[in-house]
Amino acid sequence: VCGKRLPCGNHTCEKVCHAGPCGDCPRSGKRSCPCEKSKFTLPCTEDVPTCGDSCDKVLECGIHKCSQRCHRGPCEICRQEVEKQCRCGKHTRRMPCHKAYLCETKCTKMRDCQKHQCRRKCCPGNCPPCDQVCGRTLGCRNHKCPSGCHRGSCNPCPETVDVKCNCGKTVIKVPCGRERTIKPPKCRQLCSRPPTCHHSTQEKHYCHFGRCPPCRQSCQKTLTCGHLCPVSCHDEALVKQTVLHQSAGPWEQPSEPAFIRTALPCPPCEVPVPVECLGQHEISPLPCHSANPYSCKRSCGRLLDCQNHTCMKECHHVTKLNSSADGKKAGPECLQCEEECTKPRPSGCPHRCVLPCHPGDCPSCLQMLKIKCHCKLSTLYIECLKLTCAGLKEKEPLISCKNQCPKELPCGHRCKEVCHSGSCPLNCSQKVKLRCLCKRLKKEIQCSKIQEGQVSLECDALCKEMKRKASEIKEAEAKAAIEEEKRRQQAELEAFENRLKGRRKNKRRKDEVEVEQSSWQKYKNLIMLPVFGVAVVMV
Repeated sequence: VCGKRLPCGNHTCEKVCHAGPCGDCPRSGKRSCPCEKSKFTLPCTEDVPTCGDSCDKVLECGIHKCSQRCHRGPCEICRQEVEKQCRCGKHTRRMPCHKAYLCETKCTKMRDCQKHQCRRKCCPGNCPPCDQVCGRTLGCRNHKCPSGCHRGSCNPCPETVDVKCNCGKTVIKVPCGRERTIKPPKCRQLCSRPPTCHHSTQEKHYCHFGRCPPCRQSCQKTLTCGHLCPVSCHDEALVKQTVLHQSAGPWEQPSEPAFIRTALPCPPCEVPVPVECLGQHEISPLPCHSANPYSCKRSCGRLLDCQNHTCMKECHHVTKLNSSADGKKAGPECLQCEEECTKPRPSGCPHRCVLPCHPGDCPSCLQMLKIKCHCKLSTLYIECLKLTCAGLKEKEPLISCKNQCPKELPCGHRCKEVCHSGSCPLNCSQKVKLRCLCKRLKKEIQCSKIQEGQVSLECDALCKEMKRKASEIKEAEAKAAIEEEKRRQQAELEAFENRLKGRRKNKRRKDEVEVEQSSWQKYKNLIMLPVFGVAVVMV
């Protein structure tokens, strides 16, 4: 409270602590009487007197007013009798206004738990929650619900249970009922159980439930070969048990396979041991249990008696007939060479060697070759050895058929040489006739000289005179032909004009005007006829 002294000096501020001035004294100025019907102006130290009028304030019932004189303090309770209805609304009774009317009728509605009735007297409809204990068994299956009766599922059990590891040194607390599903706590203490295999101590592992894990230490038992077994311990191996059980019918379900723990024998020794193959090609490390001579699957590769091929048989054992024999030489177990001789033949020989595969050089080839001669007209049979051993100069007469060459020279005559290789010589010796330009003179000369352009035959004076006379005759014939053409054309022109005059239908007279012809029109036929004749002769 503020508590500051007000301006009146008699009272203190009753407001909550505030900022600014506290204001005037609330008892100063005009004040009302307790019924608030009259107002008085009095000092703040004096109390307001009652006015003597009726109070007329509304009572606690909210219906009637106070009938006493103006007074200080609260009004009395309402004592008027009224017709009242009970709380549930089923009965009415006349009684004092300030008293509540409750009938004896019990409520039959179900409470919010939907299991029990309300059973409260004169219930207005707002039934209170069920006050009985639930009592249902909780999910833990160990305790019952201690809560009030309710709808729906109960809350989890509030109790806790201890869950321990196998040795009991590690403990955790879990809600009641979870101890059947929760995993045991992980214990960091080492397992103290004795080993179940042939080892003196087992591998270190933490505390656990059930059987200890299989031993993973190396077996280290001594095998028959003298080596130690390197695999993991197999004294307690899990093996499927085979049970020979015949089902009674298709309706019988097959049973699940049973597994038993039993000691297994040590596996074969896998220590690598160097072993040489049968053919002495390589040395490979093999497992100790299978360390026997083996075939490396390569071909033998030893040189056969033919000295040309090697044994293609798969790697096999070879018996040495002589202790000093070469390791690369074939033995009696190797294959015998059945190939043909594949040595290179002399250049030009198309035949194979008649002997099977053999050491040393091949014998001379004595077979006959069928070949064409140089001119390709005759077929010759020559011994292969002679042809392959002959040089270029010796082959020339050997392949010749000794007949005249059938080839044609560029001049058109046949080659006079004996059958030969290559191109024919160009100096043709054939005699040919050479004529002049007018074809009157002729002379026999060697063909090669004509081809080279060394000889030519010129026309003489008589040839020129005959040529001149022939040209004059041709000119005269051309002129006569031109004159004949002009006459023919003139006759055709006159005939055309006569036909044109006969067709005129009008009988008007016309003055005949004689047109004088030019010199070209008069003599054009005489000029053109010889020209056409010369052209025809030249063509």
